[in-house]
Amino acid sequence: MKIIKCMLAIFLGLVMASCGGGSSGSYSSPSDPVSLPVVTYPLPELRFLVIGQSISSNCNEYKYGPVDNVFQIGSNGSVKAAADPFEWADCDRGSMWMPLGKKLIDAGIARKVIFMPIGVSGSKVEDWQVNGAAFKKLNAAISLIQGKGIDFDFAIWHQGSSNIGMEKNVYMTRLGSVIDYVNERVKINRWLIGVHSRCFGGYDRNIESAQLEMGNMPRLKRFIGANNNLLGDEYRIDSCHLKKNGQDEMAGMWLESVKLALK
Repeated sequence: MKIIKCMLAIFLGLVMASCGGGSSGSYSSPSDPVSLPVVTYPLPELRFLVIGQSISSNCNEYKYGPVDNVFQIGSNGSVKAAADPFEWADCDRGSMWMPLGKKLIDAGIARKVIFMPIGVSGSKVEDWQVNGAAFKKLNAAISLIQGKGIDFDFAIWHQGSSNIGMEKNVYMTRLGSVIDYVNERVKINRWLIGVHSRCFGGYDRNIESAQLEMGNMPRLKRFIGANNNLLGDEYRIDSCHLKKNGQDEMAGMWLESVKLALK
């Protein structure tokens, strides 16, 4: 009799599972992981859209030359060999993206890496919102992306120090609106939210906390990116922008962020 009861319980459990486990809805909490395809390495290519302020946009010390199989989306939308400075960048010096591309290839993550960094030096999060100071550049990039039918494996957000003093919830709301605006117009598989609220002696824990929270939303395909705040002045040329060792260190952190987001 006990065996029959056990078998009946198992059968009923299977029926309930096939019908949704008896749940009255399909709600998933924000911390639940999103269903993403299994990744097999090396990937044929990885494409990155980069949005942010000066550190993301070629305002660092060392100019890297070309690297085999590291490319950029040029100002006319064509894919061409990358080197510092990138064509869409706001400054004419060095990036984190050339060493990141090399690290991704050397680590066997991808055979080919393509970047499109469109950052604006000194930009605030609100500058990327509708009618903000960087909005025109964002829209120009989006128009080109749409015209060429480009999609991206990752969008990187690396901005924050220009908003030192802003309330955490205000920053999160404004960044969320930027992400939503881009997602409505460009296919982005995953977002990496960099942590950056330290520059020229200033350091804002509220902005840092906002970025960490915004990056810890896998259900929305948002993941925590590299933490620029961890780098001391020995990695910086002016207590803000990066020396060559800082560019390489950040590239290593971005590599780990990419690997974690692809799991």
